[in-house]
Amino acid sequence: MTCSEGPQVPWCLFLDRDGVINRRIVGDYVRSWEDFEFVEGAVEAIAKLSVIAPKIVVITNQQGVGKELMTAEDLDIIHGLMTSAIAEAGGRVDAILSCTHLAASKCDCRKPSPGLAIQWLSQNLEVDPSMSVMAGDSDSDIVMARNLASAVGGCEAVAIGKDIGVDADFSYDSLEMMASDLAWASGRV
Repeated sequence: MTCSEGPQVPWCLFLDRDGVINRRIVGDYVRSWEDFEFVEGAVEAIAKLSVIAPKIVVITNQQGVGKELMTAEDLDIIHGLMTSAIAEAGGRVDAILSCTHLAASKCDCRKPSPGLAIQWLSQNLEVDPSMSVMAGDSDSDIVMARNLASAVGGCEAVAIGKDIGVDADFSYDSLEMMASDLAWASGRV
């Protein structure tokens, strides 16, 4: 990794959780730490990304809370243990933003709406919103990146995995591969 000369503008890397950081449970939810399993290489990837990304924020839809399959406290425990494991490996997550509403609620915080990202950016004015990057494994993550770009003037969309049906700016098989190829970070590092 090399950094360009001159002052760097603070920017944010937004990451999806299920399918990017941890294994997605198809047809169910990660309801407890026992259900949580890191995707191979994800912890190390976040450690690498922590060196180049001034801010790393996880944005995740967690309607399992809204369905009362788990509590907000269960979700907080999962996230606390997740961030501790990442920190132990030398990485960091600066914030975790969760929409716990049901998909049918049509709230403005559930991806693909950029509401959570816009709210976070409005509270972190040192960050240039137009330099944002969103990495995720679903169409809603890529559409969220596009919606955020429309709202703030820019956001690179990075597809993780092979199950994305909308065009992204960059595509990688895993977060680990994204962390090893910094083409997506051009102009940021």
